[in-house]
Amino acid sequence: MEMAPMGSYGLEVVRVTSNGRRYYGRAGKSRLVEACLAPGISVARLALEHGVNANQLRKWVRKYQEGQSAKGQRSTGPLPDPSAFIRVETSPAPAERHTGGIAIRSAGLVPSVRLQASMPNGVSLTLEGCDAQLLVVMIDALGHCNVPAR
Repeated sequence: MEMAPMGSYGLEVVRVTSNGRRYYGRAGKSRLVEACLAPGISVARLALEHGVNANQLRKWVRKYQEGQSAKGQRSTGPLPDPSAFIRVETSPAPAERHTGGIAIRSAGLVPSVRLQASMPNGVSLTLEGCDAQLLVVMIDALGHCNVPAR
């Protein structure tokens, strides 16, 4: 079978298997993929013009971009000037929340709490290791329960 370059990017078929699968030269593939990365270029149109499946060409482009990002390079354009950015450090400030008339102060740490409640009907409830907000909600809910005594 004759192996001839196709299109202006020199996409050359280097091998065709018995099931019809084509293998293309690396240089031609690279040129075609780089052409796809240009602004305003239709990948589908380039694929059609060069006799390549559009999905296959998109796959080549994706692999190329992943390879570029793995090398620490960006294929989307030049990097911004590092002096244009300022380092900002944040730390969580204690904030007060009011839930059911009880203020909770959080400083990023979750205290270990334990709640044991015995209801007039004999039901007992134990909560361990929950956060303070859940504890406040449970106390509020238990305070509004009308449980008849046994």
